[in-house]
Amino acid sequence: MTEKSLTPAILLIDDAPLILDLLEDILEPLEYPVLRSESGSGITKMLDQEKVAVVFCDVSLPDIHGVNVLRMIKQHTPEIQVIMISGQQDFDVARQVLRERALDYLVKPFSQEEVLQAAKLGISSYFQAVHQNESRLEAQRRMADLILLKKVGETASSGNGLQELFDQILDSIVHSTGVDVASLMLLKDDGMLHIAAAHGLTPEIVGSVKVASGEGISGHVLATGEAVLVPNIDQDGRFKRLEGGLRYKNQSLLSVPIYVRDEFVGVINVNNKKSGEPFDLEDQNLLVAIANQVSLAMENFELVNNLRQQALELERTNEDLVRVNRARTRLVCNLSHELKTPLTSIMGYIDLSLTFFNKLSEEEVKDNLLQVHGEGKRLERLITGMLRLFSIESEREVWRWKSFGVPWSIADSFQYFNSKMNERNLVAEINIQDDLPEIYGDQEKFGMAFNSLIDNAVKFNRDGGRVKITATVEELEGLEYVHLQVFNDGQTVPIKAHETIFDSYTQLGDIDTEKPHGVGIGLALVKVVVDRMRGDIFLEEVTDEGTCFGLMLPTENTYNRLLNC
Repeated sequence: MTEKSLTPAILLIDDAPLILDLLEDILEPLEYPVLRSESGSGITKMLDQEKVAVVFCDVSLPDIHGVNVLRMIKQHTPEIQVIMISGQQDFDVARQVLRERALDYLVKPFSQEEVLQAAKLGISSYFQAVHQNESRLEAQRRMADLILLKKVGETASSGNGLQELFDQILDSIVHSTGVDVASLMLLKDDGMLHIAAAHGLTPEIVGSVKVASGEGISGHVLATGEAVLVPNIDQDGRFKRLEGGLRYKNQSLLSVPIYVRDEFVGVINVNNKKSGEPFDLEDQNLLVAIANQVSLAMENFELVNNLRQQALELERTNEDLVRVNRARTRLVCNLSHELKTPLTSIMGYIDLSLTFFNKLSEEEVKDNLLQVHGEGKRLERLITGMLRLFSIESEREVWRWKSFGVPWSIADSFQYFNSKMNERNLVAEINIQDDLPEIYGDQEKFGMAFNSLIDNAVKFNRDGGRVKITATVEELEGLEYVHLQVFNDGQTVPIKAHETIFDSYTQLGDIDTEKPHGVGIGLALVKVVVDRMRGDIFLEEVTDEGTCFGLMLPTENTYNRLLNC
């Protein structure tokens, strides 16, 4: 064994060396590394050491059955494509390996063209599956980067952080100018200056002082937008010294404006120089430089906050993108399974009928055709449902608006699902209030949406369970609605799932651990139709097992009033 290389290999498993030689010669033109093994028991260890894209595996191996090897490969690396080979035509074996997610089933003696075609399809399918996984991982990495950006932005995101910034600014001013008293005042929405941070002032003064334009020295700076240098306030007729002389011990003071992008935002005040000397132009120039630094700090703080808000918006957007990407990945996986399963069955029954045409009885041929017909109808329903959802979502469908009764849609739906309900012994309970008003919408589209709800109620029910329908009149904010409830026993959808369960391609179940029912378009289709009718659909609380969907459907009068709001 060697270390995994960048180019994946094709693995051949057969206990006959001649078959291995033949396959290796046929695959040589593809220019992919070819690995050989005459045993399937060590497949897991081999896959740990080698990068494999396609496996050709014989059904009949001496040490282990080929179907078990297929299972081990798919459990180890689901992306690997497995082509089973056999020495005889055996429909049961063919059906079994296809159920276990084998890509193809070849019967010896096979032609060179058959082997090459299967190998090319396997390589293409392998790289497609790998690309889907890489896309999912890339979306997760983008989310991690945005989370990191959010953490960086949070360093200056709160009011406490801003206050710490102001306190640090004041400490810097006090240290640089050598004063006992300093304050930083900001212009608030009331048009007055308020103290944001201070040194040498009592908490009472800090909390109570408000300065209007033109009032005192700070108000003068606000009114003129210019710095004020007062060498001696007793000799400056523009201002009055405060009584008691508690703040102006040496009669000199200095105030400078703060501008952010040419907009006046505040004032820095200093007085009581520790040296006892008056302030001069050098002090003013120093404080103006500090004010410029304060301006830059405040601007940077604002930019950081804006960046954080943008990061939050990007994070939310990326979460939506990741969710949609994950949902679409699930859709691709589900479509691959949902569409390939009936196609595989159809091709299997057709190949079987053609291969054993002369040996099949008329009844067996008829049974095969019925199976093909049933799988074809299944394909038609899947494709039709998806196309209708896409068409309605894109608003390309014509709506035939009218008032109609809910009981008609209920009756049509139960008649359609009658045979499926009988197969599982499901019991229908229908409770419709007398004199129930008609709802307003497109009857055909609502019937299609209601069928999706009943389809869910049947699929996720337990054998012998109930499908219960209630319809009552309710008034909400003065508007009349029909409150329709669709309940089923069996599987319960948690209330917390209401935010995502109506999204396109969202399903019950985990695609990595179990195969959900359908491709996740049923409830999305219901929501699109109900939203267009200006109604609402939601999950309702249930006491025990089961799930209940509630719908609020407007009457024509309610619809028109909502339309005009």
